[in-house]
Amino acid sequence: MKKNDLEFYDLSANQWWDKNAKIYALYYLNQPRFEFFDRFVPHWQGLKVLDVGCGGGFSCEFMAKRGAITYGIDSSAKCIEAAQKHSGENSLDIKYKVGVAESLPYENNTFDVVICVDVLEHVSDYRQVISEIYRVLKPGGIFFYDTINRNFKSRFMMIWLMENLLRLIPPGVHDWDKFILPEELKELMLSLGFFEVEMKGFDLFGEIGFVLGELNTFRKNLKFDKSFQVFIRKLIQVWKANFINYQLYRKTGSFQISINDDMSIMYIGKALKNRETL
Repeated sequence: MKKNDLEFYDLSANQWWDKNAKIYALYYLNQPRFEFFDRFVPHWQGLKVLDVGCGGGFSCEFMAKRGAITYGIDSSAKCIEAAQKHSGENSLDIKYKVGVAESLPYENNTFDVVICVDVLEHVSDYRQVISEIYRVLKPGGIFFYDTINRNFKSRFMMIWLMENLLRLIPPGVHDWDKFILPEELKELMLSLGFFEVEMKGFDLFGEIGFVLGELNTFRKNLKFDKSFQVFIRKLIQVWKANFINYQLYRKTGSFQISINDDMSIMYIGKALKNRETL
């Protein structure tokens, strides 16, 4: 099976804004994302912003409705076409362009804010993407992002459970080897000149991240003692809670998401560009 198969996004382009389509689940991630972003940018009016990997325009429209001067870029021509069509129908002035994140077609020091969500784990070279984002940000500009950690927990949740078992995500959309450790990403950003790097857990899964960590420990150590019995009871409790969350998704298309300190599966963050950049 092909990994990191992005054809799903092309195939979903015509249904991007259909509330009954599977792709529309991504729309519901906007509110919790921007609750985090708003901690650092409380007023978006008049800011020049870029969404790297904008897809059909969920985040672009969210920012444009707040008064931001909004740009979006994506490698999928079909997604850009869908984004342009929907923004036009809603009288939103968003400047969309087809292009790749590794070579952004914008001048140096152009944007006040750049966001890149649900993208870094899919690109060919995330290091080059971050470098390009740094280049197009204005000095003192802010970079917002979210992505997926690379460990046993993320393989279990994002590949085995979400793709292979529940089929909430088409099999093959992700490649676990392209997931990014938070410390790797932070080290890269600091080396480029970003500062005030902050990361938090972007938690769709509740306590199951902790439980999977314990499961991995038991798997490695093979200690089936009393503590393992306690763990199994905890696993059952957490699984029931996450099944309720899954049922909520099936009914409404949305998840119960929290921003916390558990970065074990997904994480969200911000970084500032050095103000002294020429």
